[in-house]
Amino acid sequence: MVRALLVSALLALPVAARAPLHTWTDKEGVLHVEDVPPPPPQARSAPRKSPPAAQVSIPAPKRGERWWERRSDAPPDEIDRAAALYNIPAELVRAVIWAESAGDAAAVSRAGAIGLMQLMPHTAGTMYVEDPVDPAQNIMGGTRYIRWLANQFNGDLLLTLAAYNAGPEAVRKYGGVPPFDETRQYVRRVVTYYQQLRAETRKRVVAEVAK
Repeated sequence: MVRALLVSALLALPVAARAPLHTWTDKEGVLHVEDVPPPPPQARSAPRKSPPAAQVSIPAPKRGERWWERRSDAPPDEIDRAAALYNIPAELVRAVIWAESAGDAAAVSRAGAIGLMQLMPHTAGTMYVEDPVDPAQNIMGGTRYIRWLANQFNGDLLLTLAAYNAGPEAVRKYGGVPPFDETRQYVRRVVTYYQQLRAETRKRVVAEVAK
């Protein structure tokens, strides 16, 4: 009830407020992150002539365009080590790295975010990162920050990612994913990358078991 009232209040604001993001998985196992609630079961199974205006469709990568096989400065073993230490899926860490820097350890944003996971200097210091350009330190600090945010938002993936992009204060202010186009696109992009990596992991595990 409280959440419903909060959403109604946000929608009534004169600024460019947005409805909360919704997630649902269709019968093919595809995870959707959309502005609109999931359609009823009949509508999910029936083909749609055109997607709703609020939906952002991100096509699956074509053969030869798999981003996770491109060159990256992120050492896989460091990702796995940080993920294990902070109990965060390694696929999620990889997804955040690609969304933030496309694997470029020397990346610096206009706002001053640094490295693979684009840590702001203050965040880097808070996460005990002495050299944010160093891939290992950046990955460890960024993963630690994801864990800290996940704890703040009870493990909610969408809120954790939104807070990573826009800051936890913005998520608390709006009571959900903030109505910023950049943040909402970021959440969709990372979730899509994460899902693609999880699918690849499942394929690899099945292939190894079948040997």
